[in-house]
Amino acid sequence: MEIKGIDVSAHQGKINWDTVAAYGMDFVFLRITELGNVVDPYFETNFAACNKHKIPVGVYKYSYAMTIAEIQSEARKVVSTLNGRKIQFPVFLDLEYHNQRTLGAESIHKMADAFRKIIEAAGYKFAIYCNLDWYMNVICSHLRKYEFWIARYPANDSGTLQERLRPDIGIGWQYSSKAKIPGISGNVDRDVFYKDYTEPQKEVTAVSTKTKLQEFNDLGDFYAGEGTGKPYLEKGTLAYLDDFQRNAGYNNYTKFARDVNSWGQPGCQGQPWCAIYQFWKLVKVFGLSKALEIMGGGFYNCQSVTRHAKANGTWKKTPKKGALIIFRNGAHIGSVRTYDTKYVYTNEGNTSSAPGVVANGGACRNKKYKLTDSAIDGYVWIDYGATADQTSTATAIKLNKTPKYVAKVTATELNVRSWAGAEKPKIKKWPLLKKGNLIDVCDTIKAADKSEWNYIRIAGKYYGFAAKRYLKKQ
Repeated sequence: MEIKGIDVSAHQGKINWDTVAAYGMDFVFLRITELGNVVDPYFETNFAACNKHKIPVGVYKYSYAMTIAEIQSEARKVVSTLNGRKIQFPVFLDLEYHNQRTLGAESIHKMADAFRKIIEAAGYKFAIYCNLDWYMNVICSHLRKYEFWIARYPANDSGTLQERLRPDIGIGWQYSSKAKIPGISGNVDRDVFYKDYTEPQKEVTAVSTKTKLQEFNDLGDFYAGEGTGKPYLEKGTLAYLDDFQRNAGYNNYTKFARDVNSWGQPGCQGQPWCAIYQFWKLVKVFGLSKALEIMGGGFYNCQSVTRHAKANGTWKKTPKKGALIIFRNGAHIGSVRTYDTKYVYTNEGNTSSAPGVVANGGACRNKKYKLTDSAIDGYVWIDYGATADQTSTATAIKLNKTPKYVAKVTATELNVRSWAGAEKPKIKKWPLLKKGNLIDVCDTIKAADKSEWNYIRIAGKYYGFAAKRYLKKQ
């Protein structure tokens, strides 16, 4: 299989995308930022046009970084510019800057890995662009396990594909820098790819060596700004929720609450968010169903999390890597990155870099406490060896929150669950309904046992799940 596309930047100027789309394009790669770590002046226009014409998109970042801190800054700029928007192809790290080559293969490896971690933690695919010379003489064996887009074309490039130059490595080939196509006035790069990221990929034999515990800690490190000193800050309004630093304020608006709301759970936007942040990380690693089992239906309240853990036998007085850590009689919560004989090292949301427990500090941070600190209530142990069950795919379910009809409860008593399934924890706000109660039905999904459950709204503001068979449409 081969698909063909182009990669463009401000060098192409204003593009007639109607003409390009009519000509036929399987994909387009857009330069997202340029020298100075500023957004390519045509990126937004080109991105919008590709979306309008339903052309699959990837982006590339020509890196000028000479240190890990600089390349992390470049990666963060890519993430903040994308701002959570969907792209079908990877974010390509463009390695061709001649000054970088002087750093040596090991430094290039460390820098590329630093870039990759930030891109992948933000939910995007990572790959590398370079020419064949770089691949053969600069790229080390450690980096070659990733996917590569290889540039190779003749000195007398005429814009046509030269089969004799086709590389025998990589998942894509940039075969010309001087192609001509309708809709673009000057030259344009042309590419052929052997992997279509818009199609479901066949299962591969290679498996990730990253454990769920590592995924959980990596997420925490990412939002704590580990290595850059630029953590995620809560926002003053609902604007720029995905940006780490922009619109910083003290009104408790976060991307974490927004996402939890979108999963049909109480994200509690505008309220203290230390527990919401830990729940969000668990959902990302285990899926929604497992995260609810760990923290319970009152996951947004630290005291409720403690009670749930005690009832389920997961409450401990000693730390464990990846455990949740509760402070000051349930006033604050974090997670345990690691610990030693003297200290426990944590990742927390809604805190600050100041020593000690800061329960409303407005930022994600990594911190440490003495094991003997009297502020520590205890720990909620988590089994990271367990795999999430099928219901973990609930993170992909977008539930309708607008009522469709009113229903009456027919059972004497009806539990309201945090997710579909009789084994799921009850919601904290309104855990029980009585016969004859009227509720709003917003949506219907199936539990793991295939039984139907309604997503309901109670009293106009509390959301949960109830078995459909005990609700009668009015």
